[in-house]
Amino acid sequence: PGLTMHAMLTAPIAAQAPALRRASSRSSRGKRIAPLRIRAAIADPDAALLAKTSVPEWKLPRDPLAPGAPPPAGTWGPTNQTIEDWRSIYRNTSLSTTDGSAPRTIDPAGVTGTIPKDLSGTLFRNGPGLLEIFGKRLNQFFDGDGLVYSIAFEDGELTFKHNFVGTKGFTDEQAARKMLYKGAFAIGNPKGDSFYNPFDFDVKNVANTGVVNWAGELYALWEGGKPHKMDPKSLRTEGEADVVLGQPLEVPQMAAHYRVIDSEDPTEKRLVAFSIESQAGFLQPNKCCFYEWDVHGKQAARNAFGVPDATFGMFHDCLVTENWYLLLQNPNKLDPQKLIGEYMFAKCALAEVIAFQEGQPAKLHMLPRTDKAREIGQKTIDVDNQFFFHHVNAFEPEGCDDASRVVIDSAPWRYMNFAVNLDTVTPAFYNGGMRVEYTRFDVDVVRGMSEQAPLSNRVIEFPQINHKNTGKPYRFTYCAGAAVKDDVKWGPNQCLIKFDTEPTVGVKSDEEVYYFGERTFLQEPIFAAKPGGNDEDDGYVLIVANHAGEDLCRLHIFDAKKIGDGPVASVELEDHLPPGLHGYWSNAVHK
Repeated sequence: PGLTMHAMLTAPIAAQAPALRRASSRSSRGKRIAPLRIRAAIADPDAALLAKTSVPEWKLPRDPLAPGAPPPAGTWGPTNQTIEDWRSIYRNTSLSTTDGSAPRTIDPAGVTGTIPKDLSGTLFRNGPGLLEIFGKRLNQFFDGDGLVYSIAFEDGELTFKHNFVGTKGFTDEQAARKMLYKGAFAIGNPKGDSFYNPFDFDVKNVANTGVVNWAGELYALWEGGKPHKMDPKSLRTEGEADVVLGQPLEVPQMAAHYRVIDSEDPTEKRLVAFSIESQAGFLQPNKCCFYEWDVHGKQAARNAFGVPDATFGMFHDCLVTENWYLLLQNPNKLDPQKLIGEYMFAKCALAEVIAFQEGQPAKLHMLPRTDKAREIGQKTIDVDNQFFFHHVNAFEPEGCDDASRVVIDSAPWRYMNFAVNLDTVTPAFYNGGMRVEYTRFDVDVVRGMSEQAPLSNRVIEFPQINHKNTGKPYRFTYCAGAAVKDDVKWGPNQCLIKFDTEPTVGVKSDEEVYYFGERTFLQEPIFAAKPGGNDEDDGYVLIVANHAGEDLCRLHIFDAKKIGDGPVASVELEDHLPPGLHGYWSNAVHK
């Protein structure tokens, strides 16, 4: 939906490069990447290459549906107009590729409503900023170079800054003014010359998926490689990181997702992240490590594991409870026929040699966090055939004091097709097919059994919660989702949804929905808790929207208690911001 599966595949697939290399030939292992110091781009592409103004012609014999309540069930579905509007927002940003560290105050004339005075901090967002590199168009959004921007809130005033992540690939290509490196969805040789090396499985670290600001440090994340450390004020890149907040990485890559455990008690606050090895040694499990940092950025815990048969599992997200770390492994395997018969002859992209296996179970890895869980031991549990990108939360239910039972809420896709891209999506894509639904899993850890049931039939993505409830029973989830609520039909992300779900098994979710209108598409919502708030939904939801009918990007701010009332403030952003991936709310003001 909205950002369809093609917008979330590259980093997990890129992480498989070592395993693919092993599958085709012997190669050296443990290759170290030289530290990358800040490298400023020396070329600023012409504005015509950056962002071509694009408002698709409205071709339907009626006016576009207006914001407010979503269309009644059975009255609307995606059309060719929807697809044309949606594609129009996937183009280069209009922001400079050189240095955007100079702060820019957002003009109050562009603000509708009132910015809440108690909303103080910084919104960071990361996502692909270039969808065309010196004339070469990318048909896979997730191959684009990472663009990090920040919006600082202080006393109702907003300050905007941005910078592209200064990866080696980005700075080399900007200097050469041509595409030099391939992404996971590139076919053939991106340089354009006649030479093609089919044994080259390396792809560009685009650093475009996640961002986190903790204890004064900022990192751009992409699980196919190392994080990039950035300055949280200037957003300038300091280099690739082998050490994150003082902890050396167990393997030379770190996932783009993490979990934040917030609390009124600073001693209980945690940042929890993980790494997992993409290529295991012969007859060895894949190395995995969970890292925990306290509010000061000091190591609070470090737990290493071996995860069996996990090479093609594509671990994009994680979960944490009081006693457990959780990873869900997707049912994928290498397609050797496609690798040898097509990839080797430049007829398909690297991503397409990973095959989703219909009928095969996904795997839940229960990894002990505490001594109580260690008494049960590490477990691998089969779950139904499906594909996992993003999870909501997990918790140990009331009355379970021995770590023997866990409830998992996630947003699994029914299956995965790695060939989908910007050019192949049609209205038919949103009829049945891959669908992703809010789903609850009841896991008996000791018996190694899992049962699941959907909480809603509205297709959703990018779930967020109040971090004070991470790993605990909770009620509220905030998602971007489809305007259509149906067992079969769905659509792009055009609604902000607040789910209200009792923390018991066997329930269904209530929902509150705000529809942004037929020509608007949503990015990931971010929850910002109110200082001193008592209720779980005491806070604000911040969401960036692409308004295709106006060729505008706006930041919308909602009172989390009143999603259906619409935004309390909307901020017109001066530049085109392609649909991003993930963001982070920091209570620190970085101006």
